[in-house]
Amino acid sequence: MEGMRNAMSWQWASVWPVWLVAVVGAVLVGVLQPTDGIVWLPIVLGACTLVAFAIQLGGPTEPGLVDRLAAAVFGSVVVLAIASAILVPLTHL
Repeated sequence: MEGMRNAMSWQWASVWPVWLVAVVGAVLVGVLQPTDGIVWLPIVLGACTLVAFAIQLGGPTEPGLVDRLAAAVFGSVVVLAIASAILVPLTHL
């Protein structure tokens, strides 16, 4: 049971920082580039993906790498989709 708890805590400890990077990136884009935010948000997603890989490859080698990467990147996509919905009305296309 202890091993499963450690694996679960590592899973979430390696996923939420990527979501936090997505939130911080979306807020920075919204504050610094609100009219061009739709251009910058894919760059934030790319950075989140690189951070997710760095965290997963730098941490302990636990089973479930693909699941953790998928959770981290999917959460980032959700955060940035919400940010896009907010920023699209401000974008000058």
